[in-house]
Amino acid sequence: AEFPSRLSFNLAAQSDVNITDIRLCYTVDRASFAQVTSEVYIEFAPDTTVDVSWALEMVKIGGLPPGSSVDYWWVVEDASGGRIETAPSRVQFDDNRHSWHSLTEGEVTIYWYKGNDSFAREIMLSAQQALARLAEDTGAELEKPVKLYIYASAQDLRGAMIYPQEWTGGVAFTRYGIIAIGIASDNLDWGKRAIAHELTHLVIHQMTLNPYNDLPTWLDEGLAMHTEGALELGYTAYLNEAIAEGSLISVRSLSSPFSAYTEQSL
Repeated sequence: AEFPSRLSFNLAAQSDVNITDIRLCYTVDRASFAQVTSEVYIEFAPDTTVDVSWALEMVKIGGLPPGSSVDYWWVVEDASGGRIETAPSRVQFDDNRHSWHSLTEGEVTIYWYKGNDSFAREIMLSAQQALARLAEDTGAELEKPVKLYIYASAQDLRGAMIYPQEWTGGVAFTRYGIIAIGIASDNLDWGKRAIAHELTHLVIHQMTLNPYNDLPTWLDEGLAMHTEGALELGYTAYLNEAIAEGSLISVRSLSSPFSAYTEQSL
């Protein structure tokens, strides 16, 4: 794997007669309403011995988060009509550019590569407190294990994504049960709030995932902000200013995606 750009698959096969057809089948491990299998026709010159490869280019699918998994198998046919289907294998798409440490408590596993053990334990404590606060206030709890990947900076985080927004500091890949966030050791207070925020997205989406509709943005983000704790002074000032100027955003507009402009995203 070449994280975050591509995931490569290789096969060597041999037969008494020419191999004429090779297919790669794969599924991405994520929450879904139906089993979706992708099939790739491999182009090659028929021969009794073949060595083929194929790469899943992340720019074509928008990327996969660190720690996500792909199940795959090969289907091979030869000129005599013989057919072999390999047993499924699983590959984990890890960000191997860093040497990760891990810490697990309950349903939460934290991965980090910069900072000591106390740094990770403080993050874990914050995550567990956020989950307890969310459960007490809303009754929402984790249904499946989650992974938190802690990057050393927002810049490192954006380097792990294919199409990041310039203001991205953390992201919840809700269907994968994975959170990736950039937390510098000197910005831990912000990191704790961000973890509470992204964990809320993940928990709420685990509980409300359905094939009919998504939560409106204002509710999804509102719950995440609530779990962070008391509103920060900067946000309080923006709110008061909007009230004074009569420029509060309508609920309909709040159901739209984030603006690319920071001042409108606040």
